[in-house]
Amino acid sequence: MCKVIAVVLLIKLFSATTGFAQEGGHEVFHAHHKLGLMIGHTQVSEGVDENGRKKWLALPSWSINYNYQFNKKWAIGLHNDIITETFKVEEHLNGENNTVIERSKPIATAIMASFKPGKHFNYLLGAGGEFASSANYFLIRVGLEYEYHLNHSWEFNACIANDLKVNAYNSFTIGMGITKVF
Repeated sequence: MCKVIAVVLLIKLFSATTGFAQEGGHEVFHAHHKLGLMIGHTQVSEGVDENGRKKWLALPSWSINYNYQFNKKWAIGLHNDIITETFKVEEHLNGENNTVIERSKPIATAIMASFKPGKHFNYLLGAGGEFASSANYFLIRVGLEYEYHLNHSWEFNACIANDLKVNAYNSFTIGMGITKVF
């Protein structure tokens, strides 16, 4: 019951207007903020099972994304992902002997630029880091996001993003979620 009340309060809190307005029959852009929550699966092809064998991993993950849309085509934001499980992965990008490392619920944070050439799709590019107790890695993220406007204050999103962890491993995430525009 408390969760339902919290969701209702959040919806009421963020029920402000969006960055678009009608003026003389034309849609006029106003800069605006977006805060989104996504659920997804992060895919790691270099995973290692309990017996030390290579295994493709599909790991549950959550994303909390903030974007500032400063014109019709461009936005900048902070995208944060957390994988909710501990897993083992083989480092393969460091050019040395491939070692197995354990990643305990890593959090990946990236500063992202977003380009929106049309109505629904955004191209994403950014850099940041993946942080866990065992080691931290610099990452480069590239992605494609689909936006569907539910109304002036809410959007449905679907995203695919690839994270290249420099000197470590590669992963990609497929997710979907909801975004509040304010």
